[in-house]
Amino acid sequence: MVSYQELITQIGMDYTHPGGRAATDKWLKQIPENLKNVLEIGCGTGETLRQLRDHTAAFLYGIDSSSKMVTKAKNKMGHLQHIEIMQQNIEDLSFTHHFFDLIISESVLAFTPIHYSLPKLTNLLKPNGQIVLLEMATSSLLTHSDEEIIKTFYQLPQLLSKEDWLKQLLDYGYETVYLEKIEKETKTPITLPQHLSMEMLQTLNEHYQLNTLYANDLHTYLFIAKKRGKNDDHTSN
Repeated sequence: MVSYQELITQIGMDYTHPGGRAATDKWLKQIPENLKNVLEIGCGTGETLRQLRDHTAAFLYGIDSSSKMVTKAKNKMGHLQHIEIMQQNIEDLSFTHHFFDLIISESVLAFTPIHYSLPKLTNLLKPNGQIVLLEMATSSLLTHSDEEIIKTFYQLPQLLSKEDWLKQLLDYGYETVYLEKIEKETKTPITLPQHLSMEMLQTLNEHYQLNTLYANDLHTYLFIAKKRGKNDDHTSN
Protein backbone atom coordinates (compact mmCIF):
# COMPACT_ATOMS: atom_id res chain seq x y z
CA MET A 1 0.00 0.00 0.00
CA VAL A 2 1.34 3.43 -0.91
CA SER A 3 1.31 6.35 1.53
CA TYR A 4 -1.59 8.77 1.58
CA GLN A 5 0.70 11.61 0.50
CA GLU A 6 1.93 9.61 -2.48
CA LEU A 7 -1.66 8.81 -3.41
CA ILE A 8 -2.59 12.50 -3.44
CA THR A 9 0.43 13.24 -5.62
CA GLN A 10 -0.43 10.50 -8.09
CA ILE A 11 -4.10 11.47 -8.32
CA GLY A 12 -3.14 15.10 -8.94
CA MET A 13 -6.60 16.48 -8.18
CA ASP A 14 -7.15 20.23 -8.07
CA TYR A 15 -8.82 20.32 -4.64
CA THR A 16 -7.74 17.63 -2.20
CA HIS A 17 -8.29 19.65 0.98
CA PRO A 18 -11.51 19.17 3.00
CA GLY A 19 -14.33 21.38 1.79
CA GLY A 20 -12.77 21.81 -1.64
CA ARG A 21 -13.26 25.01 -3.59
CA ALA A 22 -16.13 26.12 -1.36
CA ALA A 23 -13.81 26.16 1.66
CA THR A 24 -11.25 28.23 -0.27
CA ASP A 25 -13.98 30.69 -1.24
CA LYS A 26 -14.78 31.27 2.43
CA TRP A 27 -11.39 32.76 3.26
CA LEU A 28 -10.85 34.43 -0.12
CA LYS A 29 -13.72 36.77 0.67
CA GLN A 30 -12.04 37.90 3.89
CA ILE A 31 -8.45 38.65 2.92
CA PRO A 32 -7.19 42.24 2.75
CA GLU A 33 -7.01 44.00 -0.61
CA ASN A 34 -3.63 45.72 -0.23
CA LEU A 35 -1.42 42.61 -0.32
CA LYS A 36 2.07 42.69 -1.83
CA ASN A 37 3.46 39.17 -1.35
CA VAL A 38 1.50 35.97 -0.69
CA LEU A 39 2.81 32.44 -0.04
CA GLU A 40 0.89 29.18 -0.30
CA ILE A 41 2.59 26.13 1.16
CA GLY A 42 1.65 22.82 -0.43
CA CYS A 43 0.14 24.56 -3.46
CA GLY A 44 -0.55 21.29 -5.30
CA THR A 45 -1.78 21.85 -8.85
CA GLY A 46 -2.07 25.59 -8.21
CA GLU A 47 -5.84 25.89 -8.29
CA THR A 48 -6.03 27.97 -5.11
CA LEU A 49 -3.39 30.37 -6.45
CA ARG A 50 -5.36 30.68 -9.66
CA GLN A 51 -8.45 31.59 -7.64
CA LEU A 52 -6.38 34.02 -5.60
CA ARG A 53 -5.16 35.75 -8.76
CA ASP A 54 -8.70 37.02 -9.32
CA HIS A 55 -8.79 38.61 -5.86
CA THR A 56 -5.45 40.39 -5.56
CA ALA A 57 -2.69 41.95 -7.62
CA ALA A 58 -0.07 40.71 -5.13
CA PHE A 59 2.94 38.64 -6.22
CA LEU A 60 1.98 35.03 -5.52
CA TYR A 61 4.44 32.34 -4.47
CA GLY A 62 3.58 28.67 -4.27
CA ILE A 63 5.72 25.83 -2.95
CA ASP A 64 5.17 22.10 -3.02
CA SER A 65 7.45 19.19 -2.17
CA SER A 66 6.25 17.22 -5.21
CA SER A 67 7.94 17.90 -8.55
CA LYS A 68 4.87 16.45 -10.28
CA MET A 69 2.55 18.94 -8.60
CA VAL A 70 4.92 21.83 -9.32
CA THR A 71 5.01 20.91 -13.01
CA LYS A 72 1.22 20.78 -13.19
CA ALA A 73 0.90 24.13 -11.43
CA LYS A 74 3.45 25.79 -13.72
CA ASN A 75 1.73 24.43 -16.83
CA LYS A 76 -1.63 25.63 -15.60
CA MET A 77 -0.51 29.17 -14.75
CA GLY A 78 2.24 29.84 -17.26
CA HIS A 79 0.17 32.59 -18.86
CA LEU A 80 -0.43 34.45 -15.59
CA GLN A 81 1.87 37.21 -14.37
CA HIS A 82 3.48 37.69 -10.97
CA ILE A 83 3.26 34.04 -9.92
CA GLU A 84 6.24 31.86 -9.02
CA ILE A 85 5.94 28.14 -8.29
CA MET A 86 8.85 26.31 -6.68
CA GLN A 87 9.62 22.79 -5.48
CA GLN A 88 10.50 23.29 -1.83
CA ASN A 89 9.82 21.91 1.62
CA ILE A 90 8.98 24.10 4.56
CA GLU A 91 12.38 23.18 5.99
CA ASP A 92 14.10 24.69 2.93
CA LEU A 93 12.27 28.00 2.72
CA SER A 94 14.77 30.79 2.17
CA PHE A 95 12.59 33.88 1.91
CA THR A 96 13.46 37.03 3.83
CA HIS A 97 11.94 37.36 7.28
CA HIS A 98 8.83 39.54 7.47
CA PHE A 99 8.36 39.27 3.68
CA PHE A 100 4.79 38.01 3.29
CA ASP A 101 1.49 39.75 3.96
CA LEU A 102 -0.42 36.48 3.80
CA ILE A 103 0.51 32.79 4.15
CA ILE A 104 -1.90 29.98 3.24
CA SER A 105 -2.00 26.36 4.38
CA GLU A 106 -4.87 24.23 3.13
CA SER A 107 -4.52 20.86 4.86
CA VAL A 108 -0.71 21.03 4.88
CA LEU A 109 0.54 22.26 8.24
CA ALA A 110 -1.09 19.34 10.08
CA PHE A 111 1.26 17.00 8.20
CA THR A 112 4.36 18.81 9.47
CA PRO A 113 5.96 19.09 12.94
CA ILE A 114 3.92 22.05 14.14
CA HIS A 115 6.53 23.16 16.71
CA TYR A 116 8.95 23.70 13.81
CA SER A 117 6.80 24.69 10.85
CA LEU A 118 4.53 27.27 12.47
CA PRO A 119 7.32 29.43 13.95
CA LYS A 120 9.21 29.19 10.66
CA LEU A 121 6.21 30.53 8.76
CA THR A 122 5.69 33.14 11.46
CA ASN A 123 9.22 34.39 10.81
CA LEU A 124 8.32 34.99 7.18
CA LEU A 125 5.12 36.86 7.94
CA LYS A 126 5.08 40.62 8.40
CA PRO A 127 3.79 42.01 11.70
CA ASN A 128 0.01 42.39 11.28
CA GLY A 129 0.17 39.91 8.39
CA GLN A 130 -2.31 37.06 8.28
CA ILE A 131 -2.10 33.28 8.12
CA VAL A 132 -4.91 31.11 6.75
CA LEU A 133 -5.11 27.57 8.08
CA LEU A 134 -7.61 25.03 6.79
CA GLU A 135 -6.61 22.06 8.91
CA MET A 136 -7.68 18.78 10.48
CA ALA A 137 -8.74 18.86 14.12
CA THR A 138 -9.77 16.01 16.42
CA SER A 139 -12.44 15.73 19.06
CA SER A 140 -11.62 14.92 22.68
CA LEU A 141 -13.37 11.53 22.41
CA LEU A 142 -10.65 9.71 20.47
CA THR A 143 -8.80 7.04 22.40
CA HIS A 144 -5.03 6.83 22.29
CA SER A 145 -5.21 3.76 20.05
CA ASP A 146 -7.57 5.57 17.65
CA GLU A 147 -5.16 8.49 17.48
CA GLU A 148 -2.28 6.15 16.68
CA ILE A 149 -4.25 4.53 13.85
CA ILE A 150 -4.95 7.93 12.28
CA LYS A 151 -1.42 9.23 12.81
CA THR A 152 0.11 6.11 11.30
CA PHE A 153 -2.05 6.08 8.19
CA TYR A 154 -1.65 9.80 7.42
CA GLN A 155 1.95 9.93 8.68
CA LEU A 156 1.09 12.75 11.06
CA PRO A 157 3.69 14.02 13.55
CA GLN A 158 0.85 15.05 15.86
CA LEU A 159 -2.93 15.29 16.13
CA LEU A 160 -4.32 18.62 17.28
CA SER A 161 -7.75 19.57 18.52
CA LYS A 162 -9.38 22.90 17.72
CA GLU A 163 -8.22 24.13 21.12
CA ASP A 164 -4.68 22.91 20.41
CA TRP A 165 -4.60 24.86 17.14
CA LEU A 166 -5.82 28.00 18.88
CA LYS A 167 -3.20 27.61 21.60
CA GLN A 168 -0.43 27.15 19.03
CA LEU A 169 -1.50 30.31 17.23
CA LEU A 170 -1.65 32.31 20.45
CA ASP A 171 1.68 30.93 21.66
CA TYR A 172 3.43 31.95 18.45
CA GLY A 173 2.17 35.50 18.45
CA TYR A 174 -1.17 35.47 16.63
CA GLU A 175 -4.59 36.85 17.30
CA THR A 176 -7.34 34.65 15.92
CA VAL A 177 -9.63 36.88 13.93
CA TYR A 178 -11.87 34.21 12.38
CA LEU A 179 -12.79 30.61 13.16
CA GLU A 180 -15.27 28.36 11.35
CA LYS A 181 -15.93 24.65 11.23
CA ILE A 182 -15.92 23.41 7.62
CA GLU A 183 -18.54 20.86 6.74
CA LYS A 184 -17.43 17.89 4.68
CA GLU A 185 -18.62 17.67 1.11
CA THR A 186 -20.84 14.65 0.57
CA LYS A 187 -22.33 15.24 -2.85
CA THR A 188 -19.32 16.19 -4.92
CA PRO A 189 -18.43 13.41 -7.39
CA ILE A 190 -14.76 12.54 -7.76
CA THR A 191 -13.32 11.41 -11.07
CA LEU A 192 -10.35 9.14 -10.46
CA PRO A 193 -7.61 8.62 -13.04
CA GLN A 194 -7.65 5.26 -14.75
CA HIS A 195 -4.01 4.46 -14.00
CA LEU A 196 -4.41 3.89 -10.24
CA SER A 197 -2.65 0.74 -9.11
CA MET A 198 -4.12 -1.81 -6.71
CA GLU A 199 -1.90 -0.39 -3.95
CA MET A 200 -3.26 3.12 -4.57
CA LEU A 201 -6.84 1.85 -4.54
CA GLN A 202 -6.17 0.12 -1.22
CA THR A 203 -4.88 3.38 0.25
CA LEU A 204 -7.86 5.31 -1.10
CA ASN A 205 -10.24 2.73 0.33
CA GLU A 206 -8.62 2.91 3.77
CA HIS A 207 -8.81 6.71 3.63
CA TYR A 208 -12.57 6.55 3.06
CA GLN A 209 -12.99 3.89 5.74
CA LEU A 210 -11.17 5.99 8.33
CA ASN A 211 -13.20 9.07 7.45
CA THR A 212 -16.39 7.06 7.83
CA LEU A 213 -15.33 5.40 11.07
CA TYR A 214 -14.19 8.68 12.64
CA ALA A 215 -16.73 10.95 10.99
CA ASN A 216 -17.72 12.43 14.36
CA ASP A 217 -14.16 12.77 15.62
CA LEU A 218 -12.18 14.23 12.70
CA HIS A 219 -13.13 17.77 11.78
CA THR A 220 -11.79 20.59 9.65
CA TYR A 221 -11.54 24.17 10.86
CA LEU A 222 -10.73 27.38 9.06
CA PHE A 223 -8.51 29.70 11.09
CA ILE A 224 -7.66 33.19 9.87
CA ALA A 225 -5.20 34.69 12.32
CA LYS A 226 -3.28 37.96 12.41
CA LYS A 227 0.30 38.14 13.59
CA ARG A 228 0.68 40.65 16.38
CA GLY A 229 2.35 43.86 15.33
CA LYS A 230 5.50 43.38 17.38
CA ASN A 231 8.72 42.10 15.88
CA ASP A 232 9.74 40.33 19.08
CA ASP A 233 6.66 38.10 19.50
CA HIS A 234 7.86 34.54 18.77
CA THR A 235 9.56 35.50 15.52
CA SER A 236 12.75 33.51 15.90
CA ASN A 237 13.48 29.80 15.56
